[in-house]
Amino acid sequence: MQPPGAPAPLAEWWQRLVARIIDGVIFGIVSVVLGLILAAILLSSYNSVTGTSSGLLGPFAYGLVQTILMTAIYVAYEYFMTKMSGQTVGKLVMGIKIVPMGNMLPPGGLPNEVALKRAAGTWGGYILGIVPVVGTLIGGIAVALNGASQLWDKPLQQTFADKFSNTVVVKIK
Repeated sequence: MQPPGAPAPLAEWWQRLVARIIDGVIFGIVSVVLGLILAAILLSSYNSVTGTSSGLLGPFAYGLVQTILMTAIYVAYEYFMTKMSGQTVGKLVMGIKIVPMGNMLPPGGLPNEVALKRAAGTWGGYILGIVPVVGTLIGGIAVALNGASQLWDKPLQQTFADKFSNTVVVKIK
């Protein structure tokens, strides 16, 4: 059944989860590569015994730079993919698409402001990783809560990011 405001049947929670897992594998690879590059640049001359660095910076800077860059990459990926087609790679594989409430996807993808709001709402929590000690945990919880929020939102199964950007995720095949 198609709820009011949804332009097509809504995607199932498990379709959205599998799509995020697929995107997560892609990000896992990107994160490892980025981590290796940053380690070579920022940690190459760090002495863990004395806690000093004759190079750029130590572990704190490494974590800070990696958190900022990965958050930016997550948001940029989501933004550009949904702006172009309303789908990330995972959503494409699963046959689901992000659309504005009450409308089909406009030609050319989501409008700029909608795509940016949704991307920031979906992945922006990761920026909390810059807070020492607990930031990564809190950021991960924020992102997970956003994803899980579709489970208790009825009838449109919107995440917090969907509500923020006034979108729904629908089946297209």
